[in-house]
Amino acid sequence: MASTSKRYLRRPALTLAVTLVVMAVTAACTADSGGDGGGPVELTLLDHQEPRVELLKKLLPQFEQDMKEQGKEISVKLLEGPAEDTQFTTKLTLDYNSGNAPDVASFGNSGAVDFATSGFLLDLTPMTEEWTDWDDHFYEQLRKELVQPDGKIYVVPREAQIVQLFYRKDVLQSDGISTAQPQSWDDLLDRMTQVTRESGEPSLLFPAGEAWGGGTFFEGFIHLMLGTDSSLYDAEESKWIVASPGLTDVLTYYEALTEAGVMPVDPLLNPEPWVPTKYEAFPKGDLVATTCGTWCWIFDWGPEGAAPIDGLFKKVSTWEFPTKSGEDTFVWGSSGWVWAISADTENPEEAWELVKWLASGDFMAQNAVAVGAASPRDDLRNVKPYSDYDFLIDAERQLPKARSFVSLPGTDKIVQAVGEATEQVITGRMSGEEAAEFLAERATELLGEDNVKTL
Repeated sequence: MASTSKRYLRRPALTLAVTLVVMAVTAACTADSGGDGGGPVELTLLDHQEPRVELLKKLLPQFEQDMKEQGKEISVKLLEGPAEDTQFTTKLTLDYNSGNAPDVASFGNSGAVDFATSGFLLDLTPMTEEWTDWDDHFYEQLRKELVQPDGKIYVVPREAQIVQLFYRKDVLQSDGISTAQPQSWDDLLDRMTQVTRESGEPSLLFPAGEAWGGGTFFEGFIHLMLGTDSSLYDAEESKWIVASPGLTDVLTYYEALTEAGVMPVDPLLNPEPWVPTKYEAFPKGDLVATTCGTWCWIFDWGPEGAAPIDGLFKKVSTWEFPTKSGEDTFVWGSSGWVWAISADTENPEEAWELVKWLASGDFMAQNAVAVGAASPRDDLRNVKPYSDYDFLIDAERQLPKARSFVSLPGTDKIVQAVGEATEQVITGRMSGEEAAEFLAERATELLGEDNVKTL
């Protein structure tokens, strides 16, 4: 597949919701079930990106056969959307808004809140309550994060994402620099400062600035924010916290990274900042550490990835994210892409049969490998081909202690404010403290005074 496709794949879900085009909508009513009284039913399924679409083409006939053996005549018409995330989300939003939505669609979990609150998605709560797999095999953390603000469930996990720091252990060992887990932000900065002194090159990447879009928040900022004692959202008051000690600490850390020369500033200002950093500098060993997810083992640096690294597993390893205080390092773990049913479907029972099948062990084991994801279920470690991928299973084992941030209404506005604030810092136009004040003002402007608070 073309390298451009791989570039989209390396950020499969983290930028999806924040590029969502929010349109004027009217809430749709949940359709009655039953189709045409038990006759043949054709469902439509919308997906995008080559590996996902090709897997569905290969396996959907098996779903149809399985249904036939159960006495159900259900066929699936596969619809392929634009490969690029923003274009796909725009199409799906237009389809939902115009009443032409597919029966079943797949998208990043971070987009679920906007689609659900707009009335586009079928309430799956009653279905999941009767589905024994839900409580028995899906990780509790993932089940909890899928509950929307109204207390209902509208999506089912397709995969799980584990994000952590990937580092070039071969470079550190060659330079005589420790590869031990950094416990604090200061530990990490000191380590990377040593590398930069040796090489003369920026050594550590936490995405920042406006050019990276949602990746600045979901692949950089949030992993620092979760390492503070501050929260971004007050659930009791349903308000965003736009000023806090933690926010100031994070932006001040971006300032420290920039001043130490370890942050690759110029590439972050390019239209495709991931290319000179993750696709060029990291494979060369100039950039020594970067945030990334399980998909990077395959689509970024694997043998057929965007920028292959020979001897990948000998040269590259992972750290958990350090915290500001130096206590309790962690990984990010959450649902990646999800399956959802349109609220306008004429065949909700049949659509649910399809979603259950897509979330079953056999399909999910192949899907996880195809997209480089961990399993959101705890019963796939002995199911091929997933059982052959130790690095995915190792990542899955970290889910129970992982931290995550659940997207809420207004996430896109916070993402925008964070992109603007971090760019002010890395370009030297503002200090960390000044950028924190700017972020608070900008987020308040975007979200409205009634939806924010400060600490």
